[in-house]
Amino acid sequence: MTYRKVRDRWSYAFALVSVAAVVATEADGTLREIRLGLGGVGTRPWRARETERLLTGRQPTEERLREAARAEFATARPLPRNAFKIDLAVDVITAAVRDLVGGQRR
Repeated sequence: MTYRKVRDRWSYAFALVSVAAVVATEADGTLREIRLGLGGVGTRPWRARETERLLTGRQPTEERLREAARAEFATARPLPRNAFKIDLAVDVITAAVRDLVGGQRR
């Protein structure tokens, strides 16, 4: 499991985007189970269920991680000043999961 918090400045306590991730893998690296919680991207903590669904039972390649994370925000309607959070969240989700599974890049 891991937790990542991206802040605008070190002195700020609040996160622009945060990701809590827990993964369980099979011997071949397939994601048996994944749970993702996001902070800073909505008005309350957000469970990334679509990303979880798209990754469960699959190999966590870089491309697949990005596609699944991007799918989480397919219907998002960001405001002009926070639209950047979608790309930031995709990057943080991808990095967190990639690091948990040992950086697989098949």
